[in-house]
Amino acid sequence: MKKNIKILPLVFTLLAGFACITPTPAPSPDDLVGSAVAATQSAIGGGGAETAVTPDGGQPLQTPAAATATGSAEVPATPEPACQPVHPGPQELPLPAAVAAVYEEVVRFKDVHDQTLATRPVGGMTFASQEFAHLAGSLGPGADALPIVYFSLQGGGTLRTNINNLQSDLAPAADLTSLIGAEGNPFIVYVTLDWMNQSVNRVFAGNYAAAASLTPALTWTPDPSAHIGNSIRPLAVRLAGGTAAGFWYTYTMEGIGNINFPPYNGLFYFDLSTLQSAEYIGTAHALGGISPDQTRIAYGAGQGGTPGLIRNGVTVRNLVTCQETTIPFNPSSNLGGGWMVFSPDNQLLAWTEASGPSNMEAAFRIRIARTDGASLFDSPIANMTTLLGGEAPDSLRPVGWLANHLLVLEAYLNVINRYVLIVWAPIPDQPLDPVLGAHQSFVMDGNFLGFVYP
Repeated sequence: MKKNIKILPLVFTLLAGFACITPTPAPSPDDLVGSAVAATQSAIGGGGAETAVTPDGGQPLQTPAAATATGSAEVPATPEPACQPVHPGPQELPLPAAVAAVYEEVVRFKDVHDQTLATRPVGGMTFASQEFAHLAGSLGPGADALPIVYFSLQGGGTLRTNINNLQSDLAPAADLTSLIGAEGNPFIVYVTLDWMNQSVNRVFAGNYAAAASLTPALTWTPDPSAHIGNSIRPLAVRLAGGTAAGFWYTYTMEGIGNINFPPYNGLFYFDLSTLQSAEYIGTAHALGGISPDQTRIAYGAGQGGTPGLIRNGVTVRNLVTCQETTIPFNPSSNLGGGWMVFSPDNQLLAWTEASGPSNMEAAFRIRIARTDGASLFDSPIANMTTLLGGEAPDSLRPVGWLANHLLVLEAYLNVINRYVLIVWAPIPDQPLDPVLGAHQSFVMDGNFLGFVYP
């Protein structure tokens, strides 16, 4: 039986066991993060401090072509880009202005100061998840006017909206497996999987208002012998000049159970002008996450498959230069890692690792590291009781960064039989509120739905 216990928004300071490192005079943001390494290794319960990994020297995997000789003089050949395929360009985003959580078919927006901006009904929302909803506008017109697009199983599968708290149906969407959109923009991408017809995938892309008339931009039929999954999973939309230029996607496995992390295999970019895909990492590699600006990925080289699993360590790759840094997992994490999210400035990466005799008996830990390899935080979630005022979460995963110093975690608590969001400042010298001190957090009732942009 579901227990009807309400969690009220709160702000509290995490308790003893945290130490701050005195920063150097006039430190830069990077110096502030670096100065926290020693403190955060022992924070909350510690366990498993790791040796920092040095980058590979900054050398690209491919180098420009050598010079050629013409007569007695050498003429430089036209250099080829260091990293192939050429990256389409970074996504430029403002920092989020608020975070959205959904609970019992109601969405709540909260800003970085723990202030509720709006509550919005989403009747019929079947899956309370960011993979089945999109916040299709900004806060400019007001929190109530921001369109919410979401999936409902009602009517055999339907896309619905809430605009100014008026709910309406957009289009039929039977067998929808995922839905994303461009941040603060009405452009959406969603996938349907025809289970009865060779698991054919159809990917639709366009303005949500035109959902009823969209035709597939991409169609794919899985090859059962390829062992990469049976479904396309869109990851992010790239905007250029305010217009959708393409989207990033991977392959995953729908209908699989008893796994700790989603099996994402490969990374591809679909160009909406040419209707062609480019491969950035092949399906032999397991993808862990992509950065908000779409220039960095976290992945496991050579660890794809059905399901793909990142083991032993995560590799951070710059998709523009092909520079890579590998960060080892905690030695105890024999069941791999996943749920990898980059900070907006690409300086930090947070993720979850798992250990135990089996996936069904897994114990989890949270990791935070600089993307240059320095480990900043490593703790079993069983020790992270101060995030929730003394109660250890039963599951905990990073879902994104509200700011470069504010990590959002989604926690499940058996005691109340539901999820909550925790907005947490994990770095001692970068507190949530400088007046209150370091290591505060605030809590929202519900599942993570996404970020709201100004």
